[in-house]
Amino acid sequence: MGHIRLGRLPATRPWKKVVALLESGADVAPLADATARAAENELRSARGDPALAYTVWLLTQLPLAARSGRFVEDLRRLGFDAGAEQSVLSLVSGFSLAVDRNVAGRSNRTDFGDLARQAAVESLTKLVGNGTESLFGSSAEDLQRDLGRLATKDRFAGLAREFFARLTQKTLEYYLSRELPNHVGPTRRFPSIEAQTIFQASLEKHCREASEIVETFAGGWYSKSNFRKTLTPETVQDFTDYALTKMRDELRIRRSTDG
Repeated sequence: MGHIRLGRLPATRPWKKVVALLESGADVAPLADATARAAENELRSARGDPALAYTVWLLTQLPLAARSGRFVEDLRRLGFDAGAEQSVLSLVSGFSLAVDRNVAGRSNRTDFGDLARQAAVESLTKLVGNGTESLFGSSAEDLQRDLGRLATKDRFAGLAREFFARLTQKTLEYYLSRELPNHVGPTRRFPSIEAQTIFQASLEKHCREASEIVETFAGGWYSKSNFRKTLTPETVQDFTDYALTKMRDELRIRRSTDG
């Protein structure tokens, strides 16, 4: 996880509630909501992270670059090295470097930006690489074709959903991973590592289901903004903030729905 630093959860009332829910065997929905609530102030300040902003900007720009007829030149402009257009592996390998180049020297970077980059790389690998075989066997033509397909309304909506589902999951795990090891053991919440793995799979499923809310508006926003030539770093930042807020609201709604 790069330079991400993990420590103990703060000894505040919201975090004590998270620990109590773990100890009581609470389901994923209330745990996810309680964790997001406890981390709300940190997450709100992290929304200004330049790495997060540029990560989402790249996700909006890469499909358009693949369709532009100036794919190689646009990749250089976005911060990718020569050869990034040759395969999915070369593209995703250069993604973090492209972000680093854009935000170099900025002081307001957080671990949240690193989580966003990981989520973006995994999303592109899944939707463009379509798994390990394509990741290593794709050609430059395959990459450009598949990446360009993400510029459509429905496929960008799918990319946005994939990204925000993964980002939400990684963010919750970023906090929960500090406490989960304390609840593994024969007489504890997770009697085995397998039980903990099942819980984490349930958390992933929960975040993926919650991310449907992003899919409902992301495609329309993208196609309209592109058509009206209003797709800018500022409007992408607004979209990102709105998507994160909607994800947070959806976690809260699902807690009440799931009891």
